[in-house]
Amino acid sequence: MNFEFAEKLNPLLAQLEFAKAIDLAEVELRKLPATEFQEVLGKSLVSHADSLANWIEEFFQKSSVKINVKSFYVELNEFDINTEQWYLDCFAFSEDGGLDLDDMEWLCDLETNAKDVLGTIFLIEGYEKLQSAFEAIETDEGNLQNAKDWCEQIIIARFMELVREAHLSAKKLNLDWASIPIYFTEHAYDFIVKSEPS
Repeated sequence: MNFEFAEKLNPLLAQLEFAKAIDLAEVELRKLPATEFQEVLGKSLVSHADSLANWIEEFFQKSSVKINVKSFYVELNEFDINTEQWYLDCFAFSEDGGLDLDDMEWLCDLETNAKDVLGTIFLIEGYEKLQSAFEAIETDEGNLQNAKDWCEQIIIARFMELVREAHLSAKKLNLDWASIPIYFTEHAYDFIVKSEPS
């Protein structure tokens, strides 16, 4: 994770300004010599929003039998080192501990997750060439590393955009979980975003 790059995008992500964050990162990536990481340019994930919303709805219905669901946490796997599959898992909580980046310990009290409840994860499809690029990279210097780092920031922003769009889709589709806040980030990333019902 390039924290210098992340610091440029995180204020926009915190405000749910995903398109602006993606535009900023894509401008920087376009400045670099061509690599396989430019494959991410223009590759939105929002077409999967309805599918993700329905997957979370199924998880919500089954989790509600066990707990009174007050919040969700969605996590993208650590994709830069786990290149075989890129996927989301969702966790349900009987509390909403709020967004305080200095204290998100309540997320450690896992009560139920989609992988266990549904027996499935939500696969990210369409980025297979990028998965190969992350698998193959061996350098940690120069333009190739910068291209990888900007690509990583774009993928995180596009994942966050997808989760937000799924939340909006849930409202549009009148799904039962639409009124529940949802927190989301990449695994091992200490920056978390919250989508409130709108």
